[in-house]
Order: sequence, then C-alpha cells, then structure tokens
Amino acid sequence: MPSLPHWHFREMARGEINVDPVHDEFFKAQDLADALVREAIQNSLDARRGHSTVRVRIRLAHGDHALPPEVAQTYLRGLEPHLTLPQFEAMPFLIVEDSGTRGLIGDPGEDPEIDDTRGERNDFYYFWRNVGRTGKGELDRGRWGLGKAVFSVSSRMHTLFGLTRRADDSRLLLLGQAVLKVHIVEGRRFAPYGFFANVGRDHFPHAIDDHDAIARFSEDFGLQRDEPGLSIVIPFYREDDLRLESIIASVIRQYFYPITRGDLAVTVEENGRTETITGRTIEREAADPSLGKLCALARWSIALPDEEWIEIPEPDGAPKWGDGAAARPDSSPSRSLGVGMTERFERGDKLAFRVNVSIKRKRSRTPSFFRVVLERDETLSRGDHHFIRRGITIPEVRSPREKPVRGMVIADDEPIATFLGDAENPAHSDWSERNDRVRALYEHGASTLRYVKNSIAQLALMLSAPPAGRSQNLLAEIFSVTLPSGDAMLGGAGRDPGAQGEMERAPIAAQPRQPSLRILRIHGGFTIQGLDTNGNAERFTAQVAYRTRSGDPFRKYSPLDFSIGRGRVAVRADKADVLIARENRVDFAPRDPAFELTVTGFDTRRDLVVRVSRNEGDAPEAELH
Repeated sequence: MPSLPHWHFREMARGEINVDPVHDEFFKAQDLADALVREAIQNSLDARRGHSTVRVRIRLAHGDHALPPEVAQTYLRGLEPHLTLPQFEAMPFLIVEDSGTRGLIGDPGEDPEIDDTRGERNDFYYFWRNVGRTGKGELDRGRWGLGKAVFSVSSRMHTLFGLTRRADDSRLLLLGQAVLKVHIVEGRRFAPYGFFANVGRDHFPHAIDDHDAIARFSEDFGLQRDEPGLSIVIPFYREDDLRLESIIASVIRQYFYPITRGDLAVTVEENGRTETITGRTIEREAADPSLGKLCALARWSIALPDEEWIEIPEPDGAPKWGDGAAARPDSSPSRSLGVGMTERFERGDKLAFRVNVSIKRKRSRTPSFFRVVLERDETLSRGDHHFIRRGITIPEVRSPREKPVRGMVIADDEPIATFLGDAENPAHSDWSERNDRVRALYEHGASTLRYVKNSIAQLALMLSAPPAGRSQNLLAEIFSVTLPSGDAMLGGAGRDPGAQGEMERAPIAAQPRQPSLRILRIHGGFTIQGLDTNGNAERFTAQVAYRTRSGDPFRKYSPLDFSIGRGRVAVRADKADVLIARENRVDFAPRDPAFELTVTGFDTRRDLVVRVSRNEGDAPEAELH
C-alpha cells in the first residue's frame, strides 16, 4: 500500500505579523449551495478547452457511502495537533470535478511573479498559493481571487483536496490545503495555512505526483480523472446546507443559459441517486414552471439567426434611454417593423434586440453590443429580468420591473463583458457603478451600466401600447399626497420595488380597501396576523429589509444583511403554508383567516421595514416601519 504524506504547517518566526484569514467570512453570509455552485462552475467554464461542452460532476457521499474511519485516518495524519477534528464514525465528503477543461496548468514549482516564466499561464500557482489575487484574464467570469475560498468554507474542518490532470503535459498532481487561523501548539506559533503535500527543507509544499498514491486517492474517493480537468474533494462537508435538491435548483437558476446553449452539463449525485442537467433535460428538472418558460425563451434566442435580431443604434455621448435612435427601435436602419412591433409584443411574441454601445476607456473607444430578449407574459405579477455575463447569471441586479415582461440581457461580446466584469462585486451577484474600477478605468461608466441594467424595462415601455379607456391614475403624480409614516401603516398605495423615486404617493381620490392582515413588532422580528373575517385566503408576499438613512431599504437589501430561512432567521407559521422563504422574501398562503406567521432572528440593534402585499409588486396590504 503506497504511503501518503502528512499535513504540514509552517512554524512562524518570532515577531512575525499575525494575520488570520478572513475571506471565508465573506461566504458565511450567503446561501452556501448558491455560493458553491456559482464559484465552482464559473471556474470550470473559465478553464474550458476549445468549444467542448464543460461537464461538472457534484457528488455528495454520506451515511453508508462515506469514507470508512480507518481509510479516513490516512488523510488526516498531522492535522490532530492543529485542528479539533469532527467526531465521526466515517468521513462524509463532497466532490466537484470537471471535464472538458484544461486543469491547473503551469509549473507547480514556480512563482510566476518572481521567476522568469515568459508570461506563461500558471493556474496551479494562482489556485493554491494566492488569496484575493488572481491570474485570470479580463474575459474570465471570476477575477477577484476569492471564489476558491468557498471550498474550505464548505468543510466543517476548513479543508480541501485537489487532484488535477493537466491538458498541457497530462501530469496528475495532488495537493491538500487547510485554512485555519494563526494558532499555537505546545508553545510554537503556526501559520494558518497547512498543506497535504511533500514538504522539503525549504518548507515549500510540493505537489504529490506519485502514481500509486494518486491511484489510491482516486479509488478511495471515487474520482473520475481520466481526462484533463480538476477534482475537488471537500471532507466533512456541511450536510445541513448542501443537499442534492438545493444544489440542483441552484445549478438551474444560475447557469440555465450555458446549459440551454449546450456549453455546460451538470450531474449531481447523492448516495446512488443521479440527476443530470443538460439542454435537453433542464426544463424537466426545473421545479418552477416560470423557469421552464425562461429556458424556452433562451432556446429560442440561441437558435435565432443574426439577421433576425433587431438593431438598436448606438446612442450619442453618454448612453441613455430616451435620446436619439435608441429611443425608437422601430426606426432601426437595419430592420424596420414599424407599428407591427408593438402588436407583436402585446400578443406575447418573443422579440430579440442587439443593442449597440461603445465602451469608452480612458483615451480609447471600442464598439460593442449586448443582446436583449423579451416577451410579454400577463401571468407575471411583475417583471422577470435576468442578467447574464458570459454564461453566469448575475442574480441581484436591480432594475425597474413594472411591466409583466420576461427578459434576458446577454453580454458575451468582449468589451461589454469586460466592462461588466469590472463592475461586479466579489460574489458575482451584482453590478455597481460605484465600483472603483468603473470609476477609474471608464468614461461614462455609470451611465453605461445604467443603460445595460434598464434595457429590458425601457424596451418594454417603448413597445407597450397605451391603455384603452380612462386612466384612473393619469394625474396621480400631480394630484397626490404623501402617506404618513409611523410604527405601522395599513392600506394605501405603495410603489413597485423597481420604480424610481424615494417617496410613496397615493392619489387623493383613491379609497384604500380594508386591510386583511396586520403586522406586529416583536423582539428580534415580527408577526403577521390575519384579520379577514370573510375567510378569503390568498397568497401573500412579505418583503423585509433593515431601515436605511436614505433611499429605498428594499432596493438596498443585501444577502449579507440576513437571509430568511438561513442562520438565525427562522420562519414559524400557524394556519398558513410557507411557499418561499429565501433572502428577504417570504411567500405564504393562509389556510384560515386567523392565521399567524412569525419571523425572528434579526439584529435587534437595527430597525426593520416590512411590506406585505397580496401579489408581489402590488400596493402594500400592510407595512411596518
């Protein structure tokens, strides 16, 4: 039986600065399944070889499928003095491995920032030996160098193993890494990073390349590493947060577009159960019917010939909707549909636009474009907008969503994809015009970003026919009153979460209906009680946010604040069914007029704002400030 190395931690010199890793804290406030899926798959897509389909396999092994204790001990030798190991009879583990990729290429013994490597790519170095710094190019989906931290966060012992077969030389290399804190063992101070590696006199962790040791490792964990790619093994994964159903839902939600396009296929396994998500099966796997419609819209756009895309000319100066040719898609010089375009939109036809815009860096200008695909769907209570940069969905981009429109912004062209990547936060979940790179590198950066984010809403507005008959709210913006604020505000007219402006208004003539519920403040949360004596049970949507000094608190909500159903924030329902509980939203359906729904676990030092409506986007049924 081949021998395996021990774990090794570098002893720190006396007087050396003590710095604990903090990057893992970044992921603790996020949904772990979403974070793991997003970061792991984006790395695989960035490492894609040619035009081959990237295949990602995620396997969860626990119970009878976990690693037996006598085998697990061989991979834990040397960790005991540095880490309190979880109590276990066997080692549950999670695997993420890909194929159709290049693996971690580059000399594993070199430092490309010091050694003369002639500019050759070194993924191995940047994956294992860098944090918060990355060697990825501008077109890659992840460039913050923090994404790989999700692997150690997913382990209860903050540990991972990585086995790669490289496309450049076909070598198999194995390494393990533990991410702890600066710690003292028997009076000696050790660095937070430990390695499962061959360590020489210089304490440099050399990758394991022994054929027999790697074969044993692959057999023990059931790895499939016959072709180039990377296999990650996460021992003692967080079973409460990482489940097959949540991972499948996250894969479909975040990567429906490259899956539909055929660029990506994902297999999820758990104790013998296997689900494979491809372009042919994604609509069947999607539990949410609206996601199936979204995939159908994506499939239609992918098959659409270039000449069928409606050209939106480039605006002059700083990009802005409503000025020049950009305000009139019907006036496109390349394709004119006249008034017929509005009729097509109103009857629910799918429409596809190529929106031209130049990306203006300091002292340079590069023509580019992004695509917008949309369709009107009256079954939607508000707009269903999706923003996709080179295959990855950016889920928290805020945009006006008054119109019942399903739409996608697709940014694949190099200049616009690079610009949007520079506007991205480390979690790849939002675009911000306040990002330092947007401010420092680009002219008209803020207006260009708003131009992209508002494109679906603005095109839908231009294509919408004026309503027939009398408009009850025609002069609401002129003849209106400001609603009073207080501990609780019931009834009245509220604005759509995506609408512009900070003040809530209601027409003077509007008569608020009697509320069917009320919201009560309790310690660390709130309770929603039913008041409907007629027994008309409906579906309600509750949105929650911490009060902000200015602006709309719901638009400023971040998953870093809290996530309902995760961590300490819990939902309890009496005589009501909870349909959705995630981030800052709870959808519920009462079974009885005298229902109660309680949400607790919020920061007691901050004020809550709660808004409940019968349908998302409608006027609020009740509010608590």
